[in-house]
Parts: sequence; C-alpha cells; structure tokens
Amino acid sequence: MAKKYDDLEDKDYEDKSFEAEGQTINYKISTVEPVEQDFINLNETDREFIDYCLGDADDLLKTLENKSISDYTAKDLDELLFRWNNKKYDFKYFEEVQFVNAIGAAFGNYLNRTFNTIWSVISDEYGTDYACISTGEFNYQLFPFSSVWKAIEQNREDSLNAIILIVQKNIEGNSDYKTTEE
Repeated sequence: MAKKYDDLEDKDYEDKSFEAEGQTINYKISTVEPVEQDFINLNETDREFIDYCLGDADDLLKTLENKSISDYTAKDLDELLFRWNNKKYDFKYFEEVQFVNAIGAAFGNYLNRTFNTIWSVISDEYGTDYACISTGEFNYQLFPFSSVWKAIEQNREDSLNAIILIVQKNIEGNSDYKTTEE
C-alpha cells in the first residue's frame, strides 16, 4: 500500500544502482500515493527571475575553465556545488539563496536542453516549486531548485549528473524519447 510522501520511512525505500560513465549510481525509489497537482505556466515575473538567475550562473560558470552559460554540463554544476560545500571562499560575493537559485536555474536550463522538458510551476499540498516537465508521451517532473538545495544540505557529490544519468536510464526503453545532447 502506497503512503503519502510525508509518511515515508527509510524502510519504504528500495535501494537501486547501476553503472554509467565508469561510476556506480546509487539511488532509492518508493511508491507514493498520488497527489493532486496544479501545473502553472510561467508568468513574466517567473521568466525574469530565471533569466536573472542564469546571469548569476554565468558568473559562477566563468570561474571554471572555458565555461559559460552557453557551454556547460551537469558535471560542471556539480563542480560548483563541490566548491560551495568545501571551499565557500570561492564565492564570497554570493549568498546561499542566490547561489542555489543560480545553480538551480542552470540545472533546469540544462534539463530542458537535454530532455526537451519545459519550465513550469507545480503547486500541491507540499508547496509550490519550479519544475521541468516532460512534454511528450513519457511523463516525468524534475525539480532543479530542490535538487540543488538537497545537494547542499546533504553534502551530496555529483548528484546533478547522477540525476541526468537516472533520467536517461529510466527513459531508455521509450522509443519516442530523443535526447538533444549526448
């Protein structure tokens, strides 16, 4: 019997793993009760916020060699998260919320480019958050800002690239799915 998300305990998760790009990707899955969600199109303020955050992301990416908002990967964003968690002095002009918003917007932008998702706002009983949602037959939602917060709070390494690899693995069997970047 599925539980509500807030009622899940450690025993309700199943540990999974697979090999990709020469590393073992570990993750957990669980089935939860369906939750009614409202999907809200981005308004002008939302688009301006994401664009502003992408400007900050560009500044952060330029601290990496030959990287910018027009040329980066999830691994590059993971490197910035590693630096934030382990060498905060690298980003002395960024507050934590500003940093998370910058990396979250860049991760969402990368998800959209890689998986042809689109930005949306999802509201449900747990709150409201920006999401990247699939537009095709295969339905999924990714929450880039929340993913970045968790990576920082739990000091996760390489978690954004792991999300990319997990999504790729989960959609491999769908013949309608095509990635835009390899």
